[in-house]
Amino acid sequence: MKYPIFNLIITVFLLWLTIQIGRSSEEYLSYFFILTIGIMHGSNDISLINVLKTNKKRSYKFLLIYIAFVIFAILAFFLFPFFALLSFVFVSCYHFGEQHYHHLMKKRNTKSLLFFISYGSLIFGLLFYFNYDATSAIIYELTNVTLSEQQFLYFLIIGGGATILTTLLNRTNFTSEFNYFQELFLIVLFTLLFQLASLLWAFAIYFVVWHSLPSLMDQIKMLYGDSSKINFINYIKSSFIYWLVSILGLVMLYLSTKYFDINFITIFFAFLAAITVPHVIVMYFLNKN
Repeated sequence: MKYPIFNLIITVFLLWLTIQIGRSSEEYLSYFFILTIGIMHGSNDISLINVLKTNKKRSYKFLLIYIAFVIFAILAFFLFPFFALLSFVFVSCYHFGEQHYHHLMKKRNTKSLLFFISYGSLIFGLLFYFNYDATSAIIYELTNVTLSEQQFLYFLIIGGGATILTTLLNRTNFTSEFNYFQELFLIVLFTLLFQLASLLWAFAIYFVVWHSLPSLMDQIKMLYGDSSKINFINYIKSSFIYWLVSILGLVMLYLSTKYFDINFITIFFAFLAAITVPHVIVMYFLNKN
């Protein structure tokens, strides 16, 4: 079974589950999936750096740069919160679009990069607009800036319009596997899902099912040659220590919420932002190769 079909079945099942369970159950499931599969998919960046850069001296250099990016991202949310949040959303838009479509592009160029960003903007636009209250509350707590529902609608419209335009620009750049009807159906499915689910649960479903799992498969193929069961286990073993460090860091941030009088979900998204930026850089070179 090809993974897009598998992902589609899982998404439909989770959509049904969303109707059956309450918001508190959604929250627990969201944290579980994000903290396991979600965080795990970005925990093997060090190994990927070693694969991409065979020279050990250069690998250490990239490792230092990677750590510096994490520290800078954390500091940015304290020093320049609004700029840091905008940067995180922009980078995430590109990253989500790239993971979803990089294998359906004949070549990488400016038009394909614009398509990645546009599609990611559409996904985030849907997520933010249909969960306006929760999104606005998190943004305010992080940046002390209040955004109106109309501004989220504008972001959604721009993302949708840009996606249509860049789809037309890339019509000759898509591989034969690109299916316009399937992609349109997915957007309709995501729209329905984001309307019914809470912000965290909607984000978790897309982040884990449509981003983290495909990324895991790509990384396993890069590191071990194929995505067999034994290689999946090898991946878990090699990334476990980095995953554990990430979880411990999040636990420390959770404990700090008692002193800073800030909601955990806000700290949680800031934590994801801090580890996303360097991961995006690693995956850019991985997908480029």
